[in-house]
Amino acid sequence: MSADVQSAQDQGPAPGRVSLRGSGEPAGRLPGLLREIGAGATVGLITLPICVTAGVLAYEPLGRDHIGAGAAAGILCGVAGGLIGALVRTSSFIPNTTPVGMALIQATFLSTLLGALGGDTAAALVIMPLSIICAGLWQMLIAVSGLTRVVKFTPYPVLAGFVTGLAVLTFIQQLPRLFDEPSLRSLVSSLAGLNLPSPAMPLFGLAVILFIRISEWSAPKLPAMLVALFVGTIAWHAIEKAWPTLGLGHTIGSVSLRQAAIGLKIDLDALRYVLLDRTILQSLLLTSLTIGLLGTLDYTFAFRSAQNLADLDTAPRRDLAGQGAANIASALVGGLAVTSSLAFARTNFDSGGRTRLSTVAVALVLLVAAGLAPSVIAALPLVVLSALLVSISLRMWDRWCVVVMRDMFFATDPSGRTRARRNALIVVAVMAATVLGQPVVGALAGVVVSCLVFIAEMSRPIVRREFDASQAFSKRIRSQHDRAILELHGRETLVLQLQGVLFFGNADDLAARIRNLEEEAEIIVLDLHRVTDLDTSGAAVLRQIGERCRDRQLRLVVCGARPTYRALLDESQADLPCSIVVQDLDAALEFAEDIQLGHEEASRTTWAALRLDQTDLAGGLSEREMGILSERLVPVTYRQGEALCRTGEPADKLWLITRGSVSVRLDAARHLKRVAGLGPGTSVGELGLLDRRPRSADVVADCEVETYVLSAEDFDGLMRQEPHLGQSLLATIARLTAQRLRATSAELQLSET
Repeated sequence: MSADVQSAQDQGPAPGRVSLRGSGEPAGRLPGLLREIGAGATVGLITLPICVTAGVLAYEPLGRDHIGAGAAAGILCGVAGGLIGALVRTSSFIPNTTPVGMALIQATFLSTLLGALGGDTAAALVIMPLSIICAGLWQMLIAVSGLTRVVKFTPYPVLAGFVTGLAVLTFIQQLPRLFDEPSLRSLVSSLAGLNLPSPAMPLFGLAVILFIRISEWSAPKLPAMLVALFVGTIAWHAIEKAWPTLGLGHTIGSVSLRQAAIGLKIDLDALRYVLLDRTILQSLLLTSLTIGLLGTLDYTFAFRSAQNLADLDTAPRRDLAGQGAANIASALVGGLAVTSSLAFARTNFDSGGRTRLSTVAVALVLLVAAGLAPSVIAALPLVVLSALLVSISLRMWDRWCVVVMRDMFFATDPSGRTRARRNALIVVAVMAATVLGQPVVGALAGVVVSCLVFIAEMSRPIVRREFDASQAFSKRIRSQHDRAILELHGRETLVLQLQGVLFFGNADDLAARIRNLEEEAEIIVLDLHRVTDLDTSGAAVLRQIGERCRDRQLRLVVCGARPTYRALLDESQADLPCSIVVQDLDAALEFAEDIQLGHEEASRTTWAALRLDQTDLAGGLSEREMGILSERLVPVTYRQGEALCRTGEPADKLWLITRGSVSVRLDAARHLKRVAGLGPGTSVGELGLLDRRPRSADVVADCEVETYVLSAEDFDGLMRQEPHLGQSLLATIARLTAQRLRATSAELQLSET
């Protein structure tokens, strides 16, 4: 990450981004200060319900008597973690908050502790903050060791499955709370025994959920969670006052900031006794490592995304270590983890926040809420908080998982369906382990499954398919004479389509495969379009292949590589005159065809111009017909880059190319895409003379091009005055069009296999 950020800094702010350097102008200091404080206050109010619900979720295994302490702990951790993070990290507008996902991991850890300790709440609360202290230390260790680069390469299917599993687990845990039941099993038992709970509470919770969804859809700029918390609380108390027997559940109850500050009351003697238990120690280390890694990823992704908004100063090691310090401070106050949030960072930026002053203001607003309004927090209804958590779980569901499930069955590319099935396997395995086991097990399962999939990927044959150039031609349309030569010598060009990862484990297999082909081919094309990764060992083997081709007087063409690996490939083939790296397979086939036809790319401008009778359209005409046609043709020369015609222009002429080449280009996705090329002996624009519709593409000269031009008026004259000649031209146009369509069909069939 640091290299990418440094590159961005060297180039200056990207277009559309705000530079944060040198922005402290004296004249604008007071307005800027007020803007920062205002932005922080806005974000602080928005994060308040998230902190409360995260604290309630984390403390939920302790029972209803500790819910108030959980709410207060969520706020206090947001305060401590937010302040320390803002002050220790480099200045930015990325705030810290108490996340629901990590709170669920801590709730699972707390349940494990209570089971191992025989329900001893005091002992469990002794160990709970220690897990976050260790998580902070893990983050500091990752920062000092420079392992941030490794952590950010965690496979996305693992992250997607883990986050989605947390979403499902949150939904399963909070759904019974909407019915005032302690667990899903209890809810199912009540429904099975027809002991139906009062419908008022679940209906009220459903109304809050719908209110949030409608607010997000109709007024996306409003903080839906905060508005729902405010409106839901007022509505709950109004209904409770009007109909006290309706059964809408309970409120949080008394809130004690002193009770919430569990990290400041650690009993060291009890701690030493508890840590002698191997099961507890193992669970502690795994939980802290999971939270530490997730927090590292959260901050890395949030910071990288924030750089798209503003030109932030960067010190990756300091920032991650500062995040670890924030977690330690949060643990000492309330025992909960904190992390960075991209959504709140975007809100802070949109509200005017640019520096650490705004993130400090976020923490101070939470502190004011905890200190001055504990009675307000105590009055928050549990059903409203459960509805907020259900809504958050719906938002946590990774939409990418839905795309993967769709691609498993409906992806047009078979390799896409296979890749989707592999990703779905990882997602489902991690989700199942997270939901049925625990989040830590889910994370470990994801790593294990990813390793197995990686090994399976590495064991696949590196060569996906092999064919020669008699089965596939480039998009350059050749004359009939040239086409016959290519069909005769096509087997001298062999194409190997590679797949997967090209590295030391399979690179030797590729080299051996090519050695077996040296007696059959003069040109070897390596298509890297489906190669997903290429390391230095793979590039070294490509270098050895290039050197062997040089010694055997063969030509090597490497194509289709991703832009990321282009510099590595260019370096591997440097100083090898027999090797060339081109953009794609079409360019590689065109290069090979030029070699077989005896004219290299560099010598196109020196090609001798063809006679009129050597062109496809005029070939086969009698001497009389050739004379009549030549009288109506006008020689025209075009410079390199000059357009013969543009899209939308009238179709009022056709061109017979006698020297040089042209490219046909379409406007696709805001850039011109080359769809075909035409060389000497071919014609272009003839179909336009038949239907007279406007040009559908640009035709541009690749080099200096010599042509004969036949206007639409002269073409119509030939059809009227020389019907036999006109019919011959139409028959030739139909034959050439049929041949081109047949070649296109063969190309499509080859690409689908």
